[in-house]
Amino acid sequence: MDFPPIPETPIDSWKTLLDALHDPGVIPKWDQQGGHFRSRMLFRGMSRKDWRLQTSLDRLKSPAPVVEPALLRAFRKYAPRGTFAGDSDWETLAVAQHNGLPTRLLDWCSSPLVAAHFATSERQHIDEDGVIWAVDVIAVRDYAIQRDIGETVRRAMAIVFDVALLQGAYKYLAAFDATHAALGDVCVFFEPPSIDSRIANQTGLLSAMNGPEVSHHTYMEKLEAACPGAVHRFIVAKSAKRQIRDMLDQNAIHERVLFPGLPGLCDWLKRYYGPV
Repeated sequence: MDFPPIPETPIDSWKTLLDALHDPGVIPKWDQQGGHFRSRMLFRGMSRKDWRLQTSLDRLKSPAPVVEPALLRAFRKYAPRGTFAGDSDWETLAVAQHNGLPTRLLDWCSSPLVAAHFATSERQHIDEDGVIWAVDVIAVRDYAIQRDIGETVRRAMAIVFDVALLQGAYKYLAAFDATHAALGDVCVFFEPPSIDSRIANQTGLLSAMNGPEVSHHTYMEKLEAACPGAVHRFIVAKSAKRQIRDMLDQNAIHERVLFPGLPGLCDWLKRYYGPV
């Protein structure tokens, strides 16, 4: 099935980036929350605009329904004692994603400028147009509730969920995946447990589909078709990447802050003192 194209905004300078990502349509004023400016959006930056929203499990190129259970079993078995707080598929997924295991999850953040970092930080793609995805998580939540995702989730009415809430609704991934037969594609956004300062510094969140092979990209196309305005793409022109990258560094949005520890420090120094 063909879907209408997802709306896009071109970004050709640092000023354009700031204006577009802080437009009232992206970060509106909420009178019901003390008049603060708050965004309904979560953001994901990628180095190339032509990349699909593809999970690391999908990129593994092995049959996902077969290898996902094996990956998670082995991860639980060999992870050091104390890695997990309890017997939760959701927590296991989050910890595995954080440590580089191929999973069905995608990383997002609540900060548009952190997303801009990920759209501009890979030097090998500096001469290619990047992209920042923006997804209205309230629209995602309401779309899921309309499709009867689960009473626990409906009662909570959280903007994004957490591990405990999702485990209460679907103790195991198999129970969540079983909804696909009746509901079709369903996406949930949730906050990972506070594993370390990296998650806090990146304002990181995760998304999961109800099946290891269910496509985030196709879901976002369906969501935008059903709820116009729920999904947007900001296309970062290759001609603007170097300026935006330097301005992000100037504002301390870089690897040393986002990836605390010596590897993040070294990555920042290598890029900072490398050629433009």
